[in-house]
Amino acid sequence: MGKTYKIGEVASFLTTSIRTIRYYEEEGLLEPIRTSGGTRLYSELHVGRLQVILQLARSGLSLAEIKAISQARQCSHTGHESSQQVSTLLGQLSTSIETQIEELQQLKLEITAAKQIIQKCNGCANPPNSIDCPDCPVRAYTKLVKLLSLVWDEIEL
Repeated sequence: MGKTYKIGEVASFLTTSIRTIRYYEEEGLLEPIRTSGGTRLYSELHVGRLQVILQLARSGLSLAEIKAISQARQCSHTGHESSQQVSTLLGQLSTSIETQIEELQQLKLEITAAKQIIQKCNGCANPPNSIDCPDCPVRAYTKLVKLLSLVWDEIEL
């Protein structure tokens, strides 16, 4: 057996909590080596597997989706069936990530536009609201840059 790590070391490496690692173990996604005293030990393979689980979870995949990917091969009767199932699941994951990327790129553009427009308030001495600054230059952009509707109090005058 190669190098092994205790649960606290793994949590530290992966900037996660011991509870999170135990949760994934309880859910059947990770099975550490156990010493005769019950201490959990994790190999490099365990650490790599957990790293992928954490990455998928942080990117929005549900526990059920992560489980489906992790169990697809073991639940198949043939290599062909396994290949088809894993390929389908990974294709769905790829499509989902592409959608997330597009949405995040749109959000980034929106944030950039909002930041540029908000700069128009630099040097303004008026209180930042519709009543005290009725001619605010930002107000004209609230319908174009939706993020500004979160920032600007759109009180109808």
